[in-house]
Amino acid sequence: MKTDEIRERFLKFFKARDHKIVSSDSLIPAKDPTLLFTGAGMNQFKDYFLGLKKDIKRAASSQKCLRTGDLERVGFTAYHHSFFEMLGNFSFGDYFKREAILWAYEFMTKELAIPGERLHASVHEKDEEAYKIWRDEIGMPDRRIYRFGDKTNFWPSNAPADGPNGPCGPCSEIFYDQGEGVGCGKKTCNVECDCGRYAEVWNLVFTQFDREDAGKLTPLEAKNIDTGMGLERIACVMQGKRNNFETDIFDPLVQHLKGLLKKSPAADEKRMIYVIADHTRAAVFSIADGAIPSNEGRGYVVRKLIRRAAMYAKKMGSGEPVLYTLVPIIEKLMGKTYPELVNAGPHISEVLKQEEERFLDRLEEGLRMLKDEAKRSKQNNMDTIPAEVVFYLHDTCGLPIEITTEVARELGMKINSKECEALMDEQRKRARENTQIAGAIFVTEEMDRKLHGIPATKFVGYETNDAEATVLAVIDGKWAVLDRTSLYAESGGQVGDTGMISGEGFKLEVTDVKKRDTHFLHKIENMSSKLRVGCKVRVSIDSQRRLDIMRNHTATHLLQAALRNILGKGVRQLGSLVAPDRLRFDFSYGKALTPGEIEKIEKEVNGNILKNSALRVSEKTTEEAKREGALAFFGEKYGERVRLVEIENTSKELCGGTHAAKTGDIGCFIIVSESSVASGVRRIEAVTGRGALEHIQKSRTALDEIASLLKVKPEDAATRVKKLMSRTKELERGAKASQISVEDLRKLSSKLDGYNLICGSFKGATIDELRDASDEIRHKEAKTVIVLFGITEDKAHFIVACSPDAVKKISANDIIRDIAKTVEGQGGGRKDLAQGGTKRLDLTEKVLSRIADIVRKHLS
Repeated sequence: MKTDEIRERFLKFFKARDHKIVSSDSLIPAKDPTLLFTGAGMNQFKDYFLGLKKDIKRAASSQKCLRTGDLERVGFTAYHHSFFEMLGNFSFGDYFKREAILWAYEFMTKELAIPGERLHASVHEKDEEAYKIWRDEIGMPDRRIYRFGDKTNFWPSNAPADGPNGPCGPCSEIFYDQGEGVGCGKKTCNVECDCGRYAEVWNLVFTQFDREDAGKLTPLEAKNIDTGMGLERIACVMQGKRNNFETDIFDPLVQHLKGLLKKSPAADEKRMIYVIADHTRAAVFSIADGAIPSNEGRGYVVRKLIRRAAMYAKKMGSGEPVLYTLVPIIEKLMGKTYPELVNAGPHISEVLKQEEERFLDRLEEGLRMLKDEAKRSKQNNMDTIPAEVVFYLHDTCGLPIEITTEVARELGMKINSKECEALMDEQRKRARENTQIAGAIFVTEEMDRKLHGIPATKFVGYETNDAEATVLAVIDGKWAVLDRTSLYAESGGQVGDTGMISGEGFKLEVTDVKKRDTHFLHKIENMSSKLRVGCKVRVSIDSQRRLDIMRNHTATHLLQAALRNILGKGVRQLGSLVAPDRLRFDFSYGKALTPGEIEKIEKEVNGNILKNSALRVSEKTTEEAKREGALAFFGEKYGERVRLVEIENTSKELCGGTHAAKTGDIGCFIIVSESSVASGVRRIEAVTGRGALEHIQKSRTALDEIASLLKVKPEDAATRVKKLMSRTKELERGAKASQISVEDLRKLSSKLDGYNLICGSFKGATIDELRDASDEIRHKEAKTVIVLFGITEDKAHFIVACSPDAVKKISANDIIRDIAKTVEGQGGGRKDLAQGGTKRLDLTEKVLSRIADIVRKHLS
């Protein structure tokens, strides 16, 4: 049975038993700051487990999950993954143990036709109720029912003794026996053995207690069911495989990698292929949901996954990026279930390729540093690589510690594992503190508790600027909750409105509006005691500010349409800010926009503004809107009905924000900057309406001042400045031509494999000065390679030149490219002369000591 069919059968089975089928949440939990990634099916149902929501009693889902606690085991066991799908059925104060167990057994034995005698179950040692259901109602013999303690059969594990506080309970696990021919072969083998014979496929959690301080377990009034079955594991069972990586959802990736890496893998190499397939799949789904590789938080996790996969590809002989070639295969395997993969395919490929290229460059640097450090340590009669160096290679160059250990061993060196682990522990601690991720499984913020039971706020701000309302709550002396409001709450990248709340004897300024689920919280800096629960008030918005926001929001839709028309349909929105004074738009694209592209984008947006098209807003089901071609924001989880904002023949997006009535209301659109945010992510900042007018006026004033100083017309200012700059360069060249003399360079000369290597750094030297100095000496000295750096406050220039006889053996262009990669810069040129530059001054200082190694590599 194919994996897709198992998923479909599971959801249909529980739909027939009155469960609401809920689509998978994003891997990035939008409303749960306690989590880096979604790690379980129950995560999106926390409010139901806590009793904060009660509109659903039963639910079932197939949830995308990402866990990194067992990365070292991926590929080395049959069942561990970083990314996986979790099938789950849930009850919120409805059915309990009996139905959960009976339905689980029925699904496996009837729907999947798994022989009942192959199934084993475990229960908590004190859970007589679950034990009797398995024994008496299912008819499972005692010998196949196991009783375990809190560590194995309680969720969270060992919670009665160790915590955390909150909802918890015993669990019952279901195992599949693969037969005596699998595993250790011992007669004593049972579900506790880790030999692989018994596959744990389903965990049924009976949330029936509230743990309090000192381990006190108080029975919950409403008992819940939370189950989780790994889709990959049950697919392995159903397809008769011994390893998840042999199933239909992984095998195409494995076969592709075998062909690409051109090896018939031995056991270790097969495990490496498994790691590459697993980690790449995890990275693909993470990027599709908006997690971009970076050095902190979620981005760090994604970067680590990519680097581990790339490291193993490198170990198997690949010197080029490999991971991005798996994207189309993953799309084909899973795109039907998760269409976001197809929509984001080009972006994901670009990000993976750029990230892997950058890592491979860093990897070469890391291996060279390791070899240099080993050499220095041996010279000092040391046999251990310092832990600080190992950690730096791991943290900065992405060199896994196990690889460092292996290379060090080959070089006759050791590493101190305990010291390295201590440094890693410190880093993990800093990461936890920086991300502010809570340790508890269930965390209800104090605000949510205070809002519990308060009726929802009705938003009327689409239709009116003013509203009559009743105060429902005043919280913490600065937040007011009303039954109705015209003020928009911060959401979807749009900032909250400001305005006034007035009543009998008071008028209060609202400085912001936040939304928590169905409640709008109005922030009031100077709260009045006259604002009390039950009093009648009038709410009014700052209408001019709202108009500015509306202009920017509608312009954001026009901008996205223009980007997709000009740069391609692979462009996806990855983030935005809609404020009164500006708009910011982050989107997927692999390179900087050219001035010509920016001009085209600006022209197209302004063209649509001049058309003065009316906006049409309607409400539809999510499926209807998507069938009509509406764009949705990445990672956003939409309800059954959505708001569709259309601009005729231009744009169609799902959006809950406030907008101009017609595009002409925007007035004018000006791009003020375009920059990089992360690998494969660009950012445009722009202004409209009053902001655009202010920008034009400031620019015109500045231009008029420059023209006045130059004593030319404004339209002639640029030409005049170019002439002045050219003249200034000539004067500087004449004044400084002798600053780097031939004699100075000769003093820097050293012998290298029969050649003269001249290498040096000159503070404040321009690229022209470096070029002039290198030109002078390379025509005077035979068999000479010159590498010169000019360092300024914010950047470095570098140049490589070769004497006429040296170019027969070596190319300046090859050397400059190596230097540019090492310092994360750019460079190129001819065989006899090449130049480059970088803003990474820290890397420039380090590369100076390695120039001889780089040149020697090209001489060999």
